[in-house]
Amino acid sequence: VGESLMARGSRFSFDRLRRPILVFAHDLLMVPVAWLGSYGVRFNLSVIPEDFYSRAVQVLPLVIAIQALAFYLFGMYRGVWRFASLPDLVRILKAVGTGAALSIGILFLLYRLENIPRSIALLYPLFLLIFLSGPRFLYRWSRDHKLNLKTGKRVLIVGAGQAGEMLVRDLLRKHGHDHVPVAFVDDKVRRHGQDLHGVPVVGSCAAIPDIVDRLDIDLIMLAVPSAR
Repeated sequence: VGESLMARGSRFSFDRLRRPILVFAHDLLMVPVAWLGSYGVRFNLSVIPEDFYSRAVQVLPLVIAIQALAFYLFGMYRGVWRFASLPDLVRILKAVGTGAALSIGILFLLYRLENIPRSIALLYPLFLLIFLSGPRFLYRWSRDHKLNLKTGKRVLIVGAGQAGEMLVRDLLRKHGHDHVPVAFVDDKVRRHGQDLHGVPVVGSCAAIPDIVDRLDIDLIMLAVPSAR
């Protein structure tokens, strides 16, 4: 039993960490794409002069490190892609703007921007903003579109424990789609941001009125056996 509990605990910890790690890896990958892409646009999508390209590659690790710090400081990984919204866009704007400003400022102090085009200061944050926010909102749109294709009442499930998992699994098995599980709420904060069978845990019970309006919920189902 002890080994089984340890295995479940390890699996829970990994599942909980996996999504933020993947999102963070995606965001870091977008930094060199935006940085080098801005050079490509600056030189009209032609060959980048050797001096400029060498400097771009030389300073790239510094730019990535500064941008990663900005991502962390501005809480880029508090939101869930499924529910990307205006607050998430604001966090991205702050993180990108701060990271780009610090990067350009430090590069000015180190190199006086020699072989670094001034237009990069505008192109780089613009591209990074697009590359970070675009996939998030595209993912949300695709998930919303997928849900909207289903017929039936939109269901909010209270309780993301074992009973909630059994309930959502049962609802998803029914081919008639009389009830479509849209989201969970749960008062255990550690469950927020997770999902069960693709249905996300979006907040606590206190947020039910707002969630009902935001997600056009038709029906609330309780999956809390201990509820009075």
